[in-house]
This record gives sequence, structure tokens and C-alpha cells, in this order.
Amino acid sequence: MDAQLLTTVRAGDTESLDRLLRTASADALAGDKGSALLRAAAFAGNADVVASLLDAGVDPARPWDDGVDPVSWAADFGAYEVLWELVHNVPYWRKQVPQHLKRGALDIGRLWLSLDPEVELRRRLGAHPDEPAAVERVRILTREQEPEHATRIRLTLADGRQAETQLDHRAIVTYLEHQFDIPVTPDELLARALFHADPQSCDWVQAEVGMAYHLTAEDQFRWAADLVAHPSVDTRRFATQLLHSLSCQEQPLKAQALEVLRPRLRAEDDPIALENVIGAFAEYTDRGDLTDILHQAGHPDPDIRGCVAAMLGNAIGEHPRLGPHANLPPHPFDTPPGVVATLIRLAADHDGGVRAGALLSLSESGLDTPAVRDLLTAHLTDDHLRARLHAAVGLALREDPHGLDALHEIGAEFSPMDGLRWKVHGVEKVLEYRAATDG
Repeated sequence: MDAQLLTTVRAGDTESLDRLLRTASADALAGDKGSALLRAAAFAGNADVVASLLDAGVDPARPWDDGVDPVSWAADFGAYEVLWELVHNVPYWRKQVPQHLKRGALDIGRLWLSLDPEVELRRRLGAHPDEPAAVERVRILTREQEPEHATRIRLTLADGRQAETQLDHRAIVTYLEHQFDIPVTPDELLARALFHADPQSCDWVQAEVGMAYHLTAEDQFRWAADLVAHPSVDTRRFATQLLHSLSCQEQPLKAQALEVLRPRLRAEDDPIALENVIGAFAEYTDRGDLTDILHQAGHPDPDIRGCVAAMLGNAIGEHPRLGPHANLPPHPFDTPPGVVATLIRLAADHDGGVRAGALLSLSESGLDTPAVRDLLTAHLTDDHLRARLHAAVGLALREDPHGLDALHEIGAEFSPMDGLRWKVHGVEKVLEYRAATDG
């Protein structure tokens, strides 16, 4: 095996790997060499590297030297993101996984649902239940640009022998059940999400996705609406997150949704569920009256204050000269009372993330008053990078030379692939378009 390829796979460097794969032999990648690279990527838990190898022609169903195929291994290990890449049939040129391997993976995943991971790891090591062992739980990111994470358990005996597994078996079962059109109740999906009760885990996220597999948007809404005041905080988190997701997509039963969400704006005491409620309420109003969320601008949790700042952007609308219609005249938009004053107050928050959210809403709005310009100018020296960036963007869009200079200076701080650099680039393109059409 090419040592450089293997080193790159283990390092998780997808950019360098893609470059090396372009010159690798297709026959070699489809055979033992590619299979060994796939094994290394799977064991490292890097789904992006697995994807690059599959796109290059590596066979996802080819057994490894020990006779285990990658799909069965991923199901047993609980590596959801790796398994998803192995069985997902996009892009079309990837080699396909036979149905019997998918069915076998589903059976393996289901078996794990009835097991205690630590007990099972002891069994596999041949250890007595009372034998001393060190147990380590570690959160890992399996993709470079995704917030979802997995948890790995590693059990180490006194003699140094180890066994480990990843805790995404419920996500695997949910996904594969959909592949075979196997019905699942929403209560079962909720139970899978709440087993580890981690909103950023693959189990939780896939359970929410599973709702869309099995229920219409209206039925999802009715099911979640019945649970928004549930005594279990984790249940409320899941139900309100589902409502938030629906508000960003189909927006079923809008009038009923506002009736369900409005009282929760004051009654919900959990910050995570409350953030979901605020987000869903703001989306369902369609840039309507958001005065119901203004009182949460003083919430002790900065995530809530930041959420309010971001959502109030819906109430004041986007800058009328952004995007492909940047040459159109301003469109009148009535801003509800108190919204601008609240944003200005949040722009002075002691938390930098909250300031950044408020400045983002103001900078990309159609508001152009001396007070707004003075505020943006004052934050060109903010010690929080995103706050400083949004202040510069707001002034640049208003064709203030100080904002343009600051935007170029801030843009130079980012690497070409940084998301904030793309933000700067986007504003620069808008200004170029505006100059060309105005000229």
C-alpha cells in the first residue's frame, strides 16, 4: 500500500487525499489496496475520508482481510456516519452495497439496542463482570463541517487489552428501517432520541429525520404540539426542535402553531427548548409581529439573547439591495415597535456572540439612520471578530468608506476557505454588482 495515501487517510486530510486519489490506479483502489485504505478510514471514524475513497472507486462491500465486510463492521461498531456513506447511493458512480448486507447490518444494529455497551465490551474481551477496568467516554466529530458528534466508549483491562464501540446504533437502525420501508412509531423514535438524550448526537438527529420518513408534516406537528409542555425536559427539547424544523420547511397548521408556541415563550424555563420555541415562533410569523419575544432579550442565558437578536432580523427584513436584485429601490417594511431599540441594546451586550447576532440583524436590514450608522461605526473596533465583521458589512452595504476599508482589512485575516472569508467575498460581489448596474 502507498504509505503516503495511508498516512493521509489516517490524518483525515481530505483535500490532500483527493489530490492523491486522482493519480491512483483505479484497479488498485477497487481491490485490496482500496479496501485497506477504507478500513483505516473507517477505524479512524472519518466519514469525509470514507466518502472520498468511495467516490474514487473503492468497493464498500469488499470484505477486509479478517473476512468482515465494511457495512457489517460499521453496524456493529455503531459508526453511523461511516455506514451512511457506505450504503448511500449518491453519487451514482459509487459501487452499490447488496441488499443482504444492508439487512444484515439492520439485524446487527437492532441487537445492540438490547445490550449494555460496557457489559458487551467486557464479554468480547472475555472479562469477568467484576474485573477491574478503566472506561473512557470520548465525544468525536465524524465530519469536518457538521455539528453532530458521536460518543465512543473504550474499555481497558488491567492487562492492557482494550475494546471499544461507538454509540450510534439507534441512528443506524432508524436509517436502515427507512431503507426497507419498515414502519416505526413516533414514540419509538422519541425513545431512541432520549436514550442518551443528547440533541447533537446522531441518534437524536436521525430520530428527528425519521419523523419525516413516517409522518406527514401535519401529523408531525400534532404529535409534537401535544408534548411541548411535557414534564420531561428532554421530551420538550425534542418536540420543540421538531416544531422549529417544521417552521423552517412546510410550516403546517400555521395558526395553530402560533397558538401552541406563544404561551411557551413565557412558560418554558429550559434554555435549549426555549431557543427552539423562539426560533419556531419567529419563522411561523413570516416577519410579522415579534414583540412577544422581546422580553427574552434580558434572559440570563447568552444563547437566548443571541437567538432573540438573530430572530429579530426577521422583523426588520433584509437589506433591499442585497443579492441579484441589488439595484431595486427600497421596499417599505413596517418595523414593530421596540424591535430596533432592542437590537441596539443587544448590540451593547457583554457577550460577544450576542453583540454579533444583533449587529448581523442590523447590518443586513433596510434600516439606514444616523443612529444605526453610528452604532455600526462604534463596533468597527469591537474585540469580537464576528461583531467587528458584521459592523463592517453593514457600513459597506451602506457605502460608507470606513466600512469598506474595515471589510478589506478583516477579510485579510481569514484563510481562503474560511466561512467568514466567503461572507466578505459575498459582500464584495454585491457591491461590484451594484456599481455595475448603477453605472
